[in-house]
Amino acid sequence: MMVTADSGYRRCHLFTALISLSFVAGCSQYIDPNVPELIRPYAEPEFGREYLLYRPSSYDKQDAWPLIVVCAGAFPDSPNQRIRAWTQHAEKSGFLVAAPTLEGNRASWLSGAAKQIPQQREDEKRILSTIRHIRAGHNVSNDRIFIHGWSGGAPVALRTGLRHPDVFRAVALSQPRFDEACLADTEALVDRNQPVFVHYDVSDVITGKQGRGCVEWLRSRVVNLVDSPFGTVRPDEMQPAVEFFEHVVRKVPWIRIRAIPGESDNPLEVRFKLRCSFGPTRYRWDFGDGEFSSEAEPVHSYAEPGNYVVSVSIDGSGGREHTRSVLLSVPEGVLTNVAGLSDAEQSNSERP
Repeated sequence: MMVTADSGYRRCHLFTALISLSFVAGCSQYIDPNVPELIRPYAEPEFGREYLLYRPSSYDKQDAWPLIVVCAGAFPDSPNQRIRAWTQHAEKSGFLVAAPTLEGNRASWLSGAAKQIPQQREDEKRILSTIRHIRAGHNVSNDRIFIHGWSGGAPVALRTGLRHPDVFRAVALSQPRFDEACLADTEALVDRNQPVFVHYDVSDVITGKQGRGCVEWLRSRVVNLVDSPFGTVRPDEMQPAVEFFEHVVRKVPWIRIRAIPGESDNPLEVRFKLRCSFGPTRYRWDFGDGEFSSEAEPVHSYAEPGNYVVSVSIDGSGGREHTRSVLLSVPEGVLTNVAGLSDAEQSNSERP
């Protein structure tokens, strides 16, 4: 396969716009002696930014694979160093791992939110473009995409993950930098059911304080939080994050509600669909206007425009009930997460 290299990130002086895999093998930057496959450089086409991708030797395009996007911290950390902290885990546990080139992690944390936010917004776009490019060439599982941020890469990982719960099943941060002001435009999008993991050195005077600040901010938003105040947190020790993602896949279901304009000319008609990490055995839709349905993908016509809390309760494995709620604007079709309620609380409070 031919891959492209971004001219702003070349490490081998003989790179051209297109390079063959055999030529890449001659550049030590892309060889990790601890794993059998190369670390491959690509460029996402929307912004032309390079990212690194490791695909384990067991990869089979017939299967849908998990993808972990890892965000590097400030110098001396880099996408190359960050992905190498993950390659052995990817090879052993069986997932794709990508490290995009970012700009926001280079900013001084003394510059303030006014300067950081625009850079993080641009990095958010590049991360999403990277995922689209990977999915175009690989079989990626829709319900097993994760994001991790190390140190200065944690803010954009947290921001991007929280703003796109339809993409990222869970978010993990290690030794995070944190500035609450950078998340002002994120709060309305926080999803109570999206798991977030924060791993930090509680004894460190600077990073420990920022780690605690991050945890306190998340907890006050009723996020599904797992925090791990620890001793020394090394930049090459990603096992806690791997274990967290594995736990999420095993124990925390992924359920997303979609609202699609109906096929008729009625602007108040909406078709509802679910994206799940399991096959539900029962559905109970509450459209928020006194009407209900037991269909898997119901079509509902509202009597008048407005905002409606739409809920769905479904049965999963073992007969356990899960409930999700969203705020739907009709006829705009805009969905907003309903924060603050756990599965059990939603099931008890919303059942008519």
